[in-house]
Amino acid sequence: MPKHKKSNQKTIIAGLAIAFLFVALGVFYFSYALETLDLTAEELGLEAQPIYEPPFPDYNLIGLDNQWGALLIGVVSVLLLFVVAFGVAKLLSKRKNGR
Repeated sequence: MPKHKKSNQKTIIAGLAIAFLFVALGVFYFSYALETLDLTAEELGLEAQPIYEPPFPDYNLIGLDNQWGALLIGVVSVLLLFVVAFGVAKLLSKRKNGR
Protein backbone atom coordinates (compact mmCIF):
# COMPACT_ATOMS: atom_id res chain seq x y z
CA MET A 1 0.00 0.00 0.00
CA PRO A 2 1.48 3.39 -0.95
CA LYS A 3 2.54 5.62 1.95
CA HIS A 4 0.23 8.51 0.97
CA LYS A 5 -2.78 6.20 0.84
CA LYS A 6 -2.06 4.91 4.35
CA SER A 7 -1.67 8.50 5.55
CA ASN A 8 -5.00 9.45 3.96
CA GLN A 9 -6.72 6.55 5.71
CA LYS A 10 -5.30 7.65 9.07
CA THR A 11 -6.50 11.20 8.41
CA ILE A 12 -10.00 9.98 7.54
CA ILE A 13 -10.18 7.78 10.64
CA ALA A 14 -8.95 10.61 12.86
CA GLY A 15 -11.46 13.03 11.31
CA LEU A 16 -14.36 10.64 11.85
CA ALA A 17 -13.25 9.99 15.43
CA ILE A 18 -13.16 13.74 16.13
CA ALA A 19 -16.58 14.20 14.49
CA PHE A 20 -18.06 11.42 16.66
CA LEU A 21 -16.45 12.99 19.73
CA PHE A 22 -18.12 16.32 18.92
CA VAL A 23 -21.47 14.57 18.43
CA ALA A 24 -21.17 12.89 21.82
CA LEU A 25 -20.10 16.14 23.52
CA GLY A 26 -22.96 17.99 21.89
CA VAL A 27 -25.55 15.42 22.93
CA PHE A 28 -24.40 14.73 26.47
CA TYR A 29 -22.83 18.04 27.51
CA PHE A 30 -23.73 21.04 25.36
CA SER A 31 -27.40 20.15 24.84
CA TYR A 32 -28.17 21.62 28.24
CA ALA A 33 -26.94 25.11 27.28
CA LEU A 34 -29.59 27.81 27.45
CA GLU A 35 -30.75 29.27 24.18
CA THR A 36 -30.82 33.02 24.76
CA LEU A 37 -33.03 33.70 21.74
CA ASP A 38 -35.70 31.35 23.11
CA LEU A 39 -35.47 32.92 26.56
CA THR A 40 -35.81 36.44 25.15
CA ALA A 41 -38.82 35.38 23.06
CA GLU A 42 -40.47 33.90 26.16
CA GLU A 43 -39.86 37.13 28.09
CA LEU A 44 -41.52 39.09 25.28
CA GLY A 45 -44.44 36.65 25.14
CA LEU A 46 -43.65 35.54 21.59
CA GLU A 47 -44.31 32.09 20.17
CA ALA A 48 -42.61 30.28 17.32
CA GLN A 49 -44.51 30.01 14.05
CA PRO A 50 -42.84 27.16 12.13
CA ILE A 51 -42.76 27.45 8.36
CA TYR A 52 -42.81 23.66 7.89
CA GLU A 53 -42.86 20.52 10.01
CA PRO A 54 -39.29 19.14 10.18
CA PRO A 55 -38.79 15.36 9.84
CA PHE A 56 -36.91 15.19 13.17
CA PRO A 57 -38.12 18.01 15.43
CA ASP A 58 -35.46 18.84 18.03
CA TYR A 59 -33.34 15.99 16.60
CA ASN A 60 -35.52 13.31 18.20
CA LEU A 61 -36.84 10.06 16.80
CA ILE A 62 -40.35 8.96 17.64
CA GLY A 63 -40.01 6.58 20.57
CA LEU A 64 -36.46 7.75 21.33
CA ASP A 65 -37.09 11.19 22.81
CA ASN A 66 -33.90 11.13 24.83
CA GLN A 67 -30.15 11.56 24.51
CA TRP A 68 -29.65 8.14 22.93
CA GLY A 69 -31.98 8.98 20.08
CA ALA A 70 -30.15 12.27 19.53
CA LEU A 71 -26.82 10.42 19.61
CA LEU A 72 -28.09 7.93 17.02
CA ILE A 73 -29.23 10.74 14.72
CA GLY A 74 -25.89 12.51 15.17
CA VAL A 75 -23.86 9.41 14.32
CA VAL A 76 -26.01 8.58 11.29
CA SER A 77 -25.78 12.20 10.10
CA VAL A 78 -21.97 12.21 10.37
CA LEU A 79 -21.77 8.96 8.41
CA LEU A 80 -24.19 10.21 5.76
CA LEU A 81 -22.26 13.46 5.30
CA PHE A 82 -18.99 11.54 5.14
CA VAL A 83 -20.27 9.17 2.46
CA VAL A 84 -21.61 12.06 0.34
CA ALA A 85 -18.41 14.11 0.72
CA PHE A 86 -16.21 11.09 0.01
CA GLY A 87 -18.24 10.26 -3.10
CA VAL A 88 -17.99 13.83 -4.40
CA ALA A 89 -14.24 13.83 -3.72
CA LYS A 90 -13.81 10.56 -5.64
CA LEU A 91 -15.80 11.90 -8.60
CA LEU A 92 -13.81 15.12 -8.67
CA SER A 93 -10.55 13.18 -8.38
CA LYS A 94 -11.47 10.93 -11.32
CA ARG A 95 -12.55 13.93 -13.34
CA LYS A 96 -9.29 15.76 -12.61
CA ASN A 97 -7.15 12.73 -13.46
CA GLY A 98 -9.21 11.97 -16.57
CA ARG A 99 -8.37 15.26 -18.27
